[in-house]
Amino acid sequence: MRALLPSLRAPLLHAAAPSALRHSAATSPAMLMTEPFIAPTDWFVYGHLHFILALPTLTLLYLSPPLQTAQPLQKQAAYGFVGFIVIVGVIQSLLWDSYGATLGIWEFNPSKCTLRESFPLPVEEVLWLFHHVLKTALYQLKAFELVPANTYSGAPSAALTNGVNAALVASIVFGVYALGFSTDDAIKCIGLVCAFFAPVWLLIWNIGGQFVLRHSDRIAWGWVAPGITTTLIDCLGQQQGVWRFPADFLSGIGVGYLKLDVALVYMVSTFAVTASGAVVLAATEELLARRAAALADAEAGAAAGAAAGAGGAASPSLQQADEASAASFRPAMASFWDVSPAAQEPSLLDVGKYIFSGELGVYGTSEEFQYASVCTIDGCIVEDEPAALRG
Repeated sequence: MRALLPSLRAPLLHAAAPSALRHSAATSPAMLMTEPFIAPTDWFVYGHLHFILALPTLTLLYLSPPLQTAQPLQKQAAYGFVGFIVIVGVIQSLLWDSYGATLGIWEFNPSKCTLRESFPLPVEEVLWLFHHVLKTALYQLKAFELVPANTYSGAPSAALTNGVNAALVASIVFGVYALGFSTDDAIKCIGLVCAFFAPVWLLIWNIGGQFVLRHSDRIAWGWVAPGITTTLIDCLGQQQGVWRFPADFLSGIGVGYLKLDVALVYMVSTFAVTASGAVVLAATEELLARRAAALADAEAGAAAGAAAGAGGAASPSLQQADEASAASFRPAMASFWDVSPAAQEPSLLDVGKYIFSGELGVYGTSEEFQYASVCTIDGCIVEDEPAALRG
């Protein structure tokens, strides 16, 4: 998230600049640097930052690896999320990182990383994108295992939904203005963050916003922990002269190496990964918990029918009671997928349909359906009387 192109302006920013000052593929990034780096040591390089970033992740993997007690569907969803976010997240990050580099918003020290002649990012920076995305995904997986869900909450209100949408659209407009039209370089870094990540947040909010309030604590922990650690490591990278941020492109708000604009770069990009994973993990857990409640309700109805039949009352058979009870929650399902037998295990396709349905209350459960903090390989703990939670 930095680059070896100093305060050089891209054609998009200064179309009238002399052509001799513009970046070209034939010019080495090192040749375009107008000011040498000042570093306290020669031995500390970009690779050391990778090692420091990996320490808490490796410690977490050793002490408490994720998914050890997860249900099969939860493991499938987690693997699918990690694979998706590594591909899509890294590609998106590579685009905006490279663009920020060509604008000169961040620069790299050629003596402390591996730079190519015609590419604005060093090899270590590309690897950093993979490293950062994987670390953030791991933290979100652990947050869902360790932090309880706020199951007393429901979906966001229409007012909150519209307010967030308006704020994100405004951020997109500001980002486009800052990068494409404004001549004020001090807003370029914040504009870059808004232009590239506000659309991602807008997409996530509109697809999976129904899960946000119920899993807000998990999202917060899965976001703050990797975001803060990465921001602090960035400060170390600046202090050691591995990279730098020319003041021309920053707002000037900050203390020492901790700059508002740079913190936003890390915290916003981290949240994009965290929120993507939260939607998938939350939907999977909600679906399993709500299905467990529905099955428990069906079994209770069947048992009641059997007891009534044993007492001589006219009642359906055990199978009929089970079918009748199961049918009671089918209408809620029919709104977003074809109803399958209650005993059939849900699949990743069902999770996807659940997410895109925009609904919370499925299998006859209300939006504020409550269950124990997490679902494990032993099942999802629900209330003794699931029917009491029906909406």
